[in-house]
Amino acid sequence: MSYVIDGRQLFGPMGGVQRFIRELVIELDKIADPGEYEILIPRDADDVPEYKNIPVIRYGKFKGLLWEQTSLPYYLKTRQKYGVFPCTIVPLLYPKGLAVVHDIMIKTVPELRASIKNPIARALLLLNYRIAAKRAPVLMTVSEYSKNEIVREYGRRDSDIHVAGPGWQHVLRIKSDDRWKERYPQLENGKFFFSLSANRKQKNFKWIAEVAKRNPNYYFAIAGGRDEWQKQLEYDAENIIRLGFISDGEIRSLIENCKAFLFPSFYEGFGLPPLEALALGAKAVVARSSCLPEIYGTSVYYIDPYDYDTDLDELLSGQVSPASEVLDRFGWEILAEKTDKVLKETFNEKTRK
Repeated sequence: MSYVIDGRQLFGPMGGVQRFIRELVIELDKIADPGEYEILIPRDADDVPEYKNIPVIRYGKFKGLLWEQTSLPYYLKTRQKYGVFPCTIVPLLYPKGLAVVHDIMIKTVPELRASIKNPIARALLLLNYRIAAKRAPVLMTVSEYSKNEIVREYGRRDSDIHVAGPGWQHVLRIKSDDRWKERYPQLENGKFFFSLSANRKQKNFKWIAEVAKRNPNYYFAIAGGRDEWQKQLEYDAENIIRLGFISDGEIRSLIENCKAFLFPSFYEGFGLPPLEALALGAKAVVARSSCLPEIYGTSVYYIDPYDYDTDLDELLSGQVSPASEVLDRFGWEILAEKTDKVLKETFNEKTRK
């Protein structure tokens, strides 16, 4: 039995979902025998890594979501193979395989659903959630919180959903890059706060802007889409520095040199950035919301994401548990081993029957 990994998001700009699939494939490649897995990608894909045991196959006439909904399922169906869909999106007409649904926030949070202005895109995403939750033979997600939401909203049996979160080891392979210090000399080591993400509604950057106004003695550096921030001028303060898109090396250096890493998101399926921050030795300030207390336990400093009257010095004067209590529970190799085990237990059993 061989499994076909949907590799559409193995290339392109790095985000949380792209990180998830890239690191998962790296670890699967270490434990897979030749012929157990293959990766299917569009023919025009650029900068796709090569692997030792998992071949990369270019296939189909289309690209993007159209490729994922036509070429990928056609390949699976005509070859009678099971897919591995690691990035929430599944082929709507042939969701046969293992689907990783990271979260269903567009279903459960009305204000996030309303933020998708294109009604067709919104409807397709909601349909995708339903197809994945109800028809994918194997369902995985990244937290117990997301699992419980899927059970509640779609009636999938609790025992049918497997939970395995992402890892953090990739940040240790990144070489730290201090070039940001030349561009932003006002960001002195240990005297600024740092945050990283696109300015999506659930990321709650309004909290950072409001808290920055109340803590004028510190700078607040934010990495991510500068254009999106410029569209949200109400989320502004004189001591906020928008860094725009920066390299992974600069992100590592900023985390290592900040006073604390801020993550005020009011909804997450997992919330990877604070895990990366903890792995690099930073303090993390995290919203007490959605899955975040489940993931981070007592190793971070919690805030109310809707309360802006926060004295950060007072908050950080408290004690938290060692970061190892979180880090020891997660790893890319743990994710890969569970994915491989679930696939083989499910589909090898089907084949024997």
